[in-house]
Amino acid sequence: MRSGGSTHCYLVTGGLPDLTGVPFIPIQEAYMAPHSTREVLVRKSGQDCSLIVRSEQSKPAFIHHSPISPQAFDDFWRASTSHRVELLRYFFPLGRDLIVFDVFGGPHAPLVLARITFPTLVRRRSFRKPAFLGEEIPPEETAQMRQIALYGKPLAVEAVTQAGVLPFLFKRGILHVVLVTSSSGSRWIIPKGKLESGMTYEQVALMEAAEEAGAIGVLEPGMSALCHLDDKRELYLYPMRVATLLSLWPERLVRRRVVLPIHQALLRILDVDLARAVRSLSRQIPREPTSE
Repeated sequence: MRSGGSTHCYLVTGGLPDLTGVPFIPIQEAYMAPHSTREVLVRKSGQDCSLIVRSEQSKPAFIHHSPISPQAFDDFWRASTSHRVELLRYFFPLGRDLIVFDVFGGPHAPLVLARITFPTLVRRRSFRKPAFLGEEIPPEETAQMRQIALYGKPLAVEAVTQAGVLPFLFKRGILHVVLVTSSSGSRWIIPKGKLESGMTYEQVALMEAAEEAGAIGVLEPGMSALCHLDDKRELYLYPMRVATLLSLWPERLVRRRVVLPIHQALLRILDVDLARAVRSLSRQIPREPTSE
């Protein structure tokens, strides 16, 4: 009986068991065009190389794998200066179970992840976690690799994480951003909120922009920032080009809203790391003035 089967992933925080002689395969991935709904990446698993195109704009989602030569992969790899991962994947037997260790190299070392698939709920409940396994993280392998390639750190299940948006527009060729007050009214912040089940980070960011600031727009493709707020929460921040600022929006009675030139907005943001992330994104936004 295989009902109740599940995969669980963990950060490895203790010493690894001896992996001498354990079978493994080297894996490399480079995200050439990362985007919330469509992306292009190249992958090398062992000696197999492929170009992968993903799109969630169609239903069902479109995923296409095209084999490429090792030389073509090397060319793509050299062309990608960031948004990539390299690791050794070990297949380690532990009693009746098999632990898959992903030992990352390059800028992500010494990160190690462990993944275990249990065929039944009974097996899962009888499992005793070894001391080297730390916090549990979401098991979806594709999400993990994308997360690490783009942001450098997987999210623990227990982590308090938020997604937010930096709404921006141009006035007379000058970059302006939209700020709102916190729910207490004591600080100026950007629209943000906790992650929601079944929603991507980008979808949460767009929802918070509409609810907290009455800002409707589109996210800039391939742009994001990660910051650690003063209260220790992790915030994934996405710039959004504003199309409309609503006069009536859900939290208009709870928060104030202001549109300011970027240099003035930065002076109002008291959280140092948030201000740093906003400044970094503002420098990446294409300077395409509106018609105002």
